[in-house]
Amino acid sequence: MLALPNLILWLARRDRRANLLFSLTAAGAGGVALSELSMMNAASAEAFAAASKLGIIPLALLLVSLFWFIVDYLGTRRWWLAWLLSAGWLLVLALNLASPYGIVFLELPRIEPLVFSWGESVTVADGVPHPLRWLPDLFSPLLLFLIADASIFAWQRGLRRRAVLVGGGAGLFISIAGLHSPLVDLDVIESPYLISLAFLGVVLAMGVELTFDAARAAELSDEVAANEKRWRTLLEEVQLLVLGVDASGHVDYANPYFTRLTGFASRDIVGKPVAALVSSDPEADEQSLQKKNGGELRIVWSRVAHENAGVLSIGSDVTEQRRAEAARDQATRNTEKALREIEALQQRLEEEVVYLKDEVKTTGGFDEIVGEHDALRYVLRKVEEVAPLNTTVLVEGETGVGKELFARAIHSHGSRGHRPLIKVNCASLPPNLIESELFGHEKGAFTGAARLRRGRFELADGGTLFLDEIGELPLELQGKLLRVLQEGEFERVGGDRTLSVDVRVIAATNRNLKQEVEAGAFREDLFYRLHVYPITVPPLRKRKSDIPLLVSALVKRYSHEQKAQPAEIGQPVIDELVSYDWPGNVRELENVIQRAVITSRGRKLKLAARLLPSSSTAEEAGSNGYRGTLDEVDRAYVRSVLELTSWRIEGEKGAAELLGLHPNTLRFRMRKLGLQRPKASTST
Repeated sequence: MLALPNLILWLARRDRRANLLFSLTAAGAGGVALSELSMMNAASAEAFAAASKLGIIPLALLLVSLFWFIVDYLGTRRWWLAWLLSAGWLLVLALNLASPYGIVFLELPRIEPLVFSWGESVTVADGVPHPLRWLPDLFSPLLLFLIADASIFAWQRGLRRRAVLVGGGAGLFISIAGLHSPLVDLDVIESPYLISLAFLGVVLAMGVELTFDAARAAELSDEVAANEKRWRTLLEEVQLLVLGVDASGHVDYANPYFTRLTGFASRDIVGKPVAALVSSDPEADEQSLQKKNGGELRIVWSRVAHENAGVLSIGSDVTEQRRAEAARDQATRNTEKALREIEALQQRLEEEVVYLKDEVKTTGGFDEIVGEHDALRYVLRKVEEVAPLNTTVLVEGETGVGKELFARAIHSHGSRGHRPLIKVNCASLPPNLIESELFGHEKGAFTGAARLRRGRFELADGGTLFLDEIGELPLELQGKLLRVLQEGEFERVGGDRTLSVDVRVIAATNRNLKQEVEAGAFREDLFYRLHVYPITVPPLRKRKSDIPLLVSALVKRYSHEQKAQPAEIGQPVIDELVSYDWPGNVRELENVIQRAVITSRGRKLKLAARLLPSSSTAEEAGSNGYRGTLDEVDRAYVRSVLELTSWRIEGEKGAAELLGLHPNTLRFRMRKLGLQRPKASTST
């Protein structure tokens, strides 16, 4: 009677396993009652044995169902006990079916009537007991432990009525059932109905609790319906994307905001795989969601998973936020790039400023090229032809003819004139430093390399590099220079990164490079790479008609520096200057005129020393009119300059400045030549 309603409840709601297990337990109890009734009314020993053997089957169903009902309805931390008890009763059932008379009797029992004190008569049996008859009683303590553990577990979770009614009732039933046989055997009791009566109490207790559950389920069903209505209204009105996905990964719900934002109708979405809507990992928290018009949305999802029922995803549109972040990141990257470029330009500018300051200190020469001689005009025409091009130029000529001045003219009249002309004097640098000077070095490349240093090629990137005295370049560096000229690539000293530059090269030399190639002192391939457009500057002795113009320009220049009126240049001075051969070319003329401006007193220009004409003999030839050995001439000349400056070595208008020497170099030369200032003179 109790089994059928609970079975119907389970069929209506498959999630209520407790009703199914209670239905099986009640059915097992009914079977046990029928088997007991058959035994008590048996007319023969065979009928009693058969009823006893068959009665074990509903008893096993009763107890196994009870195990799992307790576990499902109350819960437990020891599932293994239910599995152990189930396996034990399956073993009892197998042994019972294998024995001819069941697990109770080993042989056919003898039956006899038993009359109770109240007059009722039943059939009882006596015979040889089965040796494993005790096995079912062995599981009673384990079952009691399982019931106690489940009841405590339910009590701790707040299910106290359930723990008392179900756990207490089941425990009482098992206790009575376990004690029934010993009490009857000891003649303590004579009623054979205790098991059925005890189970009746359990069934009633369980029925009461299940009735409460059914009532609560009905109340919860109404509450769930009301909550479902409220939640559906919320999902329909909320300004968030809501997407339901079933267990198979197909969309089963999309709220109006979702369809409005994406442009899809609900019928276009429901039933389709969710992967068809997103362009990234369907399990990712942030996804790209495709719109109907081909656009794309960036959605951040929160998901609520339901066992065997799929997932409900709630998304927030962060498209504009991501666009703003991307724009901000791009702006940050652009700013950082600009700052790096500014830093690089600033560093390059600082290096160029340092270089140009040194150039201002060390570079002499005219403000412009002065002269009208045909040889000079020819050279200037060649300068005009090659200046606009990026062609490599080799300027040849004797020392002092002004090769650097022509290199500057080529650079300033070309397309790179807005960039500085970077100069390297290959003769003034030691061989161990010229490579670092040209190509730069990395930090730590050698002792003393405390920081990264850019070479002259990097400083000249986009401009012009003037390699003065190229014939002095060490042979081991000529190959690296050739590579830069051919490919525009090089590595810093101590570095492994290839750098590219765009540099126009102008080289100058006072040597015959063709002879240097034949002598093996200069690479032939480098020579032809430099000798693309050669320009030969004529010496001053071959354009003496330009000397008056040069003298006039020099007198004005040095007089301006002295803040004095230019002195008059008499014809005798011009004749003496023209008659001289000028082995030092324009540079020597510049020094002579500078000394003359300093030493001249009055309105007329007078030379500081007499110049010997070119027809003088070798014995008469000296430096600025002095005779004797080279050391004697040098000593006399240096002494004359020291006397002119009152033995002042350093500072403006000092002897070192007039001689174009460093003060320490002049002091060294004075010691070498045995020159000492008079005791009455002072030197600074």
